[in-house]
Amino acid sequence: MSETPHYDYGTSLCPVEESRKLVVENCPETVRSELRAANFVREGSKFVKKRPRLRTGSGRDDEPDGLQVLTVRVVDDTLHVEPADVVGMVRLVPGTSVQIEPKVKWEHVVQMLLTVYDIDRTQSYYGVPLDELVSGGVESTRILAILAINYLRGVRTVRRKGFIRDLNVRRRDGFEGFGSVDVERTLMNHASGNPSPAWIETNVEYANPVNAAVHMAGKLLLRLLQQDRDGNRHPRQDLLVSMVHREVERMEEMGIESSRKRIGEYRRLSLGDLPRQRRYYRRAFHTAQSILASTLLGQIGGGPEELLVDYALSMETLFEDYSQRVLKQTVNSVGDIDYLNQLSSVECKHEPSLYPFGRDVNSYHEPDHLLCDDGEALAVLDSKYYREGENPATDSGPRSRMFAYAYLTDTDRMAFLCPHHRPDRLPVRQTGGEIRLVSPREDFTCEEYENRVYEYVFETLALRYPELRIFEAATDDYLCLKVTDEDLSKVRDPNGPFGISNPATFADRIISAITFSSYGPNKPELDHQSRWTKDRIRDACEKTDDEGRRTYPQHETTCVPIYDPDGNDDHGTVTLYFLESGDEGASVSTEGPWALM
Repeated sequence: MSETPHYDYGTSLCPVEESRKLVVENCPETVRSELRAANFVREGSKFVKKRPRLRTGSGRDDEPDGLQVLTVRVVDDTLHVEPADVVGMVRLVPGTSVQIEPKVKWEHVVQMLLTVYDIDRTQSYYGVPLDELVSGGVESTRILAILAINYLRGVRTVRRKGFIRDLNVRRRDGFEGFGSVDVERTLMNHASGNPSPAWIETNVEYANPVNAAVHMAGKLLLRLLQQDRDGNRHPRQDLLVSMVHREVERMEEMGIESSRKRIGEYRRLSLGDLPRQRRYYRRAFHTAQSILASTLLGQIGGGPEELLVDYALSMETLFEDYSQRVLKQTVNSVGDIDYLNQLSSVECKHEPSLYPFGRDVNSYHEPDHLLCDDGEALAVLDSKYYREGENPATDSGPRSRMFAYAYLTDTDRMAFLCPHHRPDRLPVRQTGGEIRLVSPREDFTCEEYENRVYEYVFETLALRYPELRIFEAATDDYLCLKVTDEDLSKVRDPNGPFGISNPATFADRIISAITFSSYGPNKPELDHQSRWTKDRIRDACEKTDDEGRRTYPQHETTCVPIYDPDGNDDHGTVTLYFLESGDEGASVSTEGPWALM
């Protein structure tokens, strides 16, 4: 464990990893009043700083006081500072800010945000930018991506639900007009000898201070994103530039304009200025206010070299929502290879409410994720953004809650999703269930984590639908019969393309399909036309037990042969997947792999 960092009072930037401690020494006697000036609130012997919690995932306000970001204890002339599981920049006292670094690399934090942004359809807010952007020591690319993502999500929500607008209604008489006809007034015109119709012309006006503030923020954000400091850009920053530019263009097409001369007016706006029914502006408005505050940097030379934003990004919340997006994406990916369409009712629910006492809605449990099939729980999963080396299964609180979730959902498969642990399997002796620790095998990367989640979800689904093992094998390697992938929908039919009623002919079909393909060896390259491999295939199809009964009855068994060209150094290998469909359900067995000789 790293040592606690110490800084002298007056240090402008104090870096520390999230959930670690730091000490600020040689503080003046007025430090308590300075903490209050920096919006800390005293709670007992500690000072606490919180940020608005704008995420409303489950619809319940479990923490009405907001997101706690810093806790400070004053000991003599020192400050003992404890950040929560947040990352970002938080003002400690005037002139001093705490730079909270993530446990994972910043690039993975941004990638999590992008994943949630690309897939999420809920209104989850992550970055909480506040009231100022000033010159500091943080690379702009760390913050700009978060600002851009939140800006895009906010503007798209506003565009979907409707921009604030004014309706200007004008009436006029004439034979040329647009809008709708005022029938009553037109009839009165006719009665008075005026044959011209009366028009009701409605002009929609989107030009107002709130929309102008959001538009100006978009223009400033584009300028900040396009600052290429020594080529140090986030890999997907060009994509963000393009998306922000498109949203700004759409607003201009609606007649929304803004002026730098009115930035002061835009900054003075607040959510209280919006009608209650327009509170869906929340994300766009908060992000726009942070971007607008950065204009003071834009007046220095060619633009900002560094950015410092007083904000907090809840990593626990982000990791949970990121895991939910990964789980949903995984279910969809497995569904893409489900040729029997068995997974149509499989879903991964986010924070489902479980009521153990029926009508008592005040007593409930909410697991982070619940993998279900037509309402039946297959596995319960909990996201745990723990420090490296910490095991949630050995923590009595999370473990007890997990057992409660499993009991209430009647499942014996449980998993903790952890970014900083090693994969592990813990059998539960009393029930026959198990708890899995789903984690990258080495250092955390989004790709490695997503692979481990895929493995667990696939294994869980394959326990109920064994055919998935065959479909995945056919996706990874080559289906070595003269059939198409669509023919896998007939994988259960003993009289179909995968029937084994004639094992010798079936073996010949396999070898012929390989030698006539573009991925396998030519027939002259094989010894004796690969007779040895054909014999192994035939023997496997005719395999019997000690009592002489067929291991794979031909009337209820099919076989899917898979060829792996990299299976050995010569000509690859063949593996047989036998699918037996009986009264007690389906089962999959494998024979091989055998080298193609």
